[in-house]
Amino acid sequence: NLSARETTQDFDTICKEHIKKEEGYRTNTYFCTQGLLTGGYGHKVLPNEPVPTSREGWEKLFEQDYLIAKTGASKLVNENVEPAALGIVIEMVYQMGHRGVSKFKKMLKAVNRGDYETASVEMLDSLWAKQTPQRAKRMSKRMQNI
Repeated sequence: NLSARETTQDFDTICKEHIKKEEGYRTNTYFCTQGLLTGGYGHKVLPNEPVPTSREGWEKLFEQDYLIAKTGASKLVNENVEPAALGIVIEMVYQMGHRGVSKFKKMLKAVNRGDYETASVEMLDSLWAKQTPQRAKRMSKRMQNI
């Protein structure tokens, strides 16, 4: 049996891998589809924020962004949801922010009652799914398979 700490580490490792795969990595900054300066693993550079010039710097920002997303997601779902569902909500918060995901009211209600099939459908009924259709389909499929 894994200890609670080992389980948390494994959960975080898997969740971070999913986010990094979906976001991709860029050392040099670029402007995302919303016109925001972005770099690393989809990090939105804030005004007056120093821009990292190394992978190490972007990794440090990723860790901070991940903790923000995990905290935001934990406010949206109750503690008895399946870890895989929580992981998907963390990924969504990483991409769209807590406020953005909080608008997925029907999806969140379904997740919180353990109805992952309905949650997967509700994920696709969104502007997010229109803007990033392949990512949304992959994540919806994972939700459906919980």
